[in-house]
Amino acid sequence: MEIIDKGSHKPITEYSVGDVIQDDFSAYMIVKTSSDNYAVVGLGDGYVSDGYGSLKELYHETHVSGERKVKAAVVIEGE
Repeated sequence: MEIIDKGSHKPITEYSVGDVIQDDFSAYMIVKTSSDNYAVVGLGDGYVSDGYGSLKELYHETHVSGERKVKAAVVIEGE
C-alpha cells in the first residue's frame, strides 16, 4: 500500500468504508467486516479493532484528535 499525503487537514467528522486515516503514529483503513460490523485495520501491522455496529459508533469510539483522511493506492508489482 502506498500512502499519498496530499496535505488535507480538514477536521474529520465521520468515517466512511474505505477511508484511509493517518495520525501521528500510523495509517489505517475503515472496513466493513463479514459479520456486518465496522472496524479499523492498521495498514502497518494488520491490527483489527473491535467491531462496532455502525460507522457513527466506530467514529465515536476510535476517533483521535489530529487524524486526517489521506489518499491511498494499492501498487501491484511483478517479481
